[in-house]
Amino acid sequence: MQEKTTRTDEETCVLKHFYNEDLYNDLDENEIDNTTLRYTLLQCRRQLLMWIKILVETEYAYTRVELRDDFDKLKVETNNLKIATVLLNAKFQELLDNCKCLIDQTTEILADRNNYYFEWESNRNILTPRPDWDKCFHMVPNWKTLSIDKTSEQLVDILINEIVHGNTTQNNNEYFSMMTRDKNELHEKNMFFKQLCMNPGIEEKFIKNRYMRRRITGLLIKDIWSNKLFNENHSENKANIKLTDYVFDYLTEKFCSKEIAIEIGYNIKDACNRYRNSYEINLFWQILTGQMEENVYHYEMKEFARILQYLIKLSPNFSSQPLISTIRWLDLATALHELYPHWTNERISVLITSAERDLKESTIENNELPFLLLFTVDDEGHLGEFLINIRQQLKLDKIEYIEKITDLLIGYPLISMNHFKQAVQFVDPHISEKELQRYVNWVFELDNTSVMLNSKGISAQTNKTIESIKKIQSRDFEEIILRLERCSCFMH
Repeated sequence: MQEKTTRTDEETCVLKHFYNEDLYNDLDENEIDNTTLRYTLLQCRRQLLMWIKILVETEYAYTRVELRDDFDKLKVETNNLKIATVLLNAKFQELLDNCKCLIDQTTEILADRNNYYFEWESNRNILTPRPDWDKCFHMVPNWKTLSIDKTSEQLVDILINEIVHGNTTQNNNEYFSMMTRDKNELHEKNMFFKQLCMNPGIEEKFIKNRYMRRRITGLLIKDIWSNKLFNENHSENKANIKLTDYVFDYLTEKFCSKEIAIEIGYNIKDACNRYRNSYEINLFWQILTGQMEENVYHYEMKEFARILQYLIKLSPNFSSQPLISTIRWLDLATALHELYPHWTNERISVLITSAERDLKESTIENNELPFLLLFTVDDEGHLGEFLINIRQQLKLDKIEYIEKITDLLIGYPLISMNHFKQAVQFVDPHISEKELQRYVNWVFELDNTSVMLNSKGISAQTNKTIESIKKIQSRDFEEIILRLERCSCFMH
């Protein structure tokens, strides 16, 4: 029905557009049958439209036709890819089977290895009982390095040598030769060594070697620091006294004899060299010889005191029972996060774990932390594991701080004072002028004259002269970084 309607519409369209009935009659003057002609014309027009439609469809369809040669090439490539895919799948399956076999064999080998190890451990304990040498790690500094590839007999010798002679071989010298005042051998700015030296014209003298033990050396160093801080706090001008200027005066006052002070000074030098594996002794010696800034020691002590004071504020019963006051374990983690907000959770976890080792397990079960025990120090000045880890975390902050300054100074072979100051202020914009000047004095090794010239009570004309001198003064990049690593520097 629909097809019939469509055809009728086409006929109507053809009749409408190709002739007009009003223009023609049934017969013309010559009596020609116009109706037949019109019908014939209609059929021709209809066939014309049909062929035009077929032509258009053919042209449209031809645009989507692929050449036979191209089709054959694509078919060949498709077949090749199918064959390659089948081969790759077969190889993959073979490799997968081999991998599973290797995994099974590895698992069996690991199981056999563990079984053999357990058998060896049990047989070793039964046949040859051996001491646990790792216990010496906390008693002998640098034990891991000293005990590498050593037999039990050699480890015993190392322990005996460490107990008797420190970390060096036995010293057979009963006396020390006195040092002469030779500028090529001694640092001119080190007052301690100047006071131990004699004039070149005096006959050579010898100092008795007392073979100071580690504990005696640690006690003496601890007493030197305590008396120095006490004298500084009770002095009239509250001025800081350099350790190099204080030690000899302390020894003279303590032993009431300059000769004995000189003798103890030489023995301190020998003991510090023998026990340099001890952090406290080595730090004291480096400060005394000018290799390390003295503020390194004071900064550590201030940080320990800052943590202790913060924990005291968290203790509710400290005022009534200071010796047995406790806090919660959670308060310790909270305090560390608040005091050092830039420390990660992993770093805080290390500190909490070290605190657990320092204290008994019963305190953990009761959720009570006697925090004062974390800050106890033995007679030689040795710290607990908690404070040692605090020191290590502070050292990591210092390394990061120096690396930022290094990135700004790298590439310049010579660094001037102004350039160094600009780099420090860029990294640490909150640093005070006093602290910045302390950095400069240490890094550039300014003498007392330069420090006095940089004080506030100088004239404007002198200031111009000083600024011109500062622009000329410069140091190598490596020297500056090395001096900065031995300085007490931190983010303010």
